[in-house]
Amino acid sequence: MSDRALAICYGTRPQVIKASMLIEAAAARWPLVTVDTGQHYDYELNAVFYEQLGVPRPHHFLEVGSGRHAAQTAAVLTRAAEVFEGAKPWAVVVIGDTNSTLGCALAATQMRIPVVHVEAGLRSNDRAMAEEINRRVVDAIADLLCAPSRAAADELRREHQPGMIALTGDVAHDVLLRNLSRARAPRDNEAWPLDAGEKFAIATLHRAELTGNADALAAIVGVLRALPLPVVLPAHPRVRDALAARGLASGGKLHFIAPLGYFEMIGAIRDASIVITDSGGVQREAYWMGTPCITVRTETEWRETVALGANTLVAPVSAGKELQGVVEKRLGSVEEWDRSAYGAGDAAARITDAIASLERALG
Repeated sequence: MSDRALAICYGTRPQVIKASMLIEAAAARWPLVTVDTGQHYDYELNAVFYEQLGVPRPHHFLEVGSGRHAAQTAAVLTRAAEVFEGAKPWAVVVIGDTNSTLGCALAATQMRIPVVHVEAGLRSNDRAMAEEINRRVVDAIADLLCAPSRAAADELRREHQPGMIALTGDVAHDVLLRNLSRARAPRDNEAWPLDAGEKFAIATLHRAELTGNADALAAIVGVLRALPLPVVLPAHPRVRDALAARGLASGGKLHFIAPLGYFEMIGAIRDASIVITDSGGVQREAYWMGTPCITVRTETEWRETVALGANTLVAPVSAGKELQGVVEKRLGSVEEWDRSAYGAGDAAARITDAIASLERALG
């Protein structure tokens, strides 16, 4: 084992999930410094995943909370820099495309600490999304770019990114394969609003681009209420607030429930007849488990899910008119697709191998 510390940074629900495997794989090679920025600070959106997935308590919890993009990113940057100054990691691992990702990467780069970007090379080409800008900036400054798919690696090469490129697969696939046997059937959840065996759709809507658009959100809620099967929507706090502010509530076949833990959510995706989402993580989980997915976005960075037929895009502005027809079409067809676009479930090992190669290259 190396005697130099490696920092692994995260701060949102999906990042805690992925960090569960990265921390385990990396701990066999380096002393670790783990940093949770606190970008998601609600228990149901963070701590429950620590408990379910066995993620050790972080060495540093930055408690940045919510806020405008600039203020949140600045808080992550300054607080992460303080941690790095004291811990002196030889490299910093960041995951995904959030403000936590960008803030920690900038802090490390400004301190001349090498940056490893997990989920590099993803592109939606929607520059109105903060996540698109974040991932592009981090790819431009990272020393090691861990691409989850061949297309992502090819994109990095087309852009002539200066960092080392490694095709690793998606670590979220590792987590799913390890834990699928522990997935909870929806009927085992006390808060589940439907009868056992009743067919249903599972929905998640959380992106600010959607929840901040009153007309689009109201139109989607109206369609969900009128679908031909019950819809269960675990509501992110931002969604609950947006719905309440607009007087929107459960009704018809639409049921709002509290956010689900990881085991509960993958069980619901596995058992659902269809998934309706704007989440990148849910898109891939549906893809891997063979559940048809509709993504309420104009573009997706997980393009393979669409190309392979697992996922259909519906633009938020037209969801009120198009969503029901797309749902009925997907429900009426029997579909199978190739599920290997994001690797074989060994991404954590591939990522740590690539980090070790970076360490050797740096000397």
